[in-house]
Amino acid sequence: MPKIPPVSLGLRNFLHTPNWRNQLRWRTMVWKGMANLGLTGLHALPVSRLWVELHRRRMPMKGLDPAFDRFQIVQVSDLHYSPMVWAKYLEQFVIWINEIHPDLIVVTGDLITGGYRFSRKVADVLGGLKAKHGVICTLGNHDYSVFGKSMPLEGIRRANHLEDALQDAGLIVLRNEVLRIHHNGSKKPLTIVGLDDEWSGAIDPEAAWANVNGDEAILCLNHNPANAEELLPYPWQWMLSGHTHGRQLAHGKLGQKFYGHLKRKYTHGYYAVADRHLYVNRGLSYGQRMKHWCRPEISIFRLKPEDQS
Repeated sequence: MPKIPPVSLGLRNFLHTPNWRNQLRWRTMVWKGMANLGLTGLHALPVSRLWVELHRRRMPMKGLDPAFDRFQIVQVSDLHYSPMVWAKYLEQFVIWINEIHPDLIVVTGDLITGGYRFSRKVADVLGGLKAKHGVICTLGNHDYSVFGKSMPLEGIRRANHLEDALQDAGLIVLRNEVLRIHHNGSKKPLTIVGLDDEWSGAIDPEAAWANVNGDEAILCLNHNPANAEELLPYPWQWMLSGHTHGRQLAHGKLGQKFYGHLKRKYTHGYYAVADRHLYVNRGLSYGQRMKHWCRPEISIFRLKPEDQS
């Protein structure tokens, strides 16, 4: 077996186990330069595993069956499996999540950055997740590749290919569909409404809510939170989203000049939207992650009936 040269071995260890403290100065320079141009997604090296935040939050819901009290949902988003985001980086978080022993796992879009060959690969990674009620995936704009609008039929073919790969791996895919979950002998279910991608035009809220009653405890999975207010006519209590990576599109003058009209209202964390609850997950992929509010994230929600303290 050929020996690996020390330089190559050192580079491999550096890439697979990045040390955040030692890289902070040069990463900061790269990120700031990228941010000024609105090109934050091009910084490709993995972040330190210690920089990924486990965020815990209560999820009170009206009409929730008492059997769901302390039911635990883990959300991940924006994995962007690609030549830039590697399996080794993502697989470590599969182990973390499984150690939490969640009741349900939801993946809110942009599982890949594009390309047929990554569909099976990300399905293999996510297939390692374990939860009592399974893993639910919804799709985002990158899951349709770059063809969502310019070549819609090709975008649909790629999204369908990803859906088939996920289902073959034992995962649940919701595209403008509903899944009702019963837990510990509950009389009433937890209702999950999974929306398809808005950017590609695949979203269809009318179809998604066609057979949903307003008195149900409803959790909506919606990749891009930008349309949260447009979806207020439909009954949902909580919406879990991703897409933003925790940031605006650009912070510098040049970036603002080109992307200023696309300023995001909902970028990261919790928002009260009218009488509803929106949570925007910052995702797991790389990109600009220097700021604390852009840290990669795994969100952990613990359900409880709203009338409980």
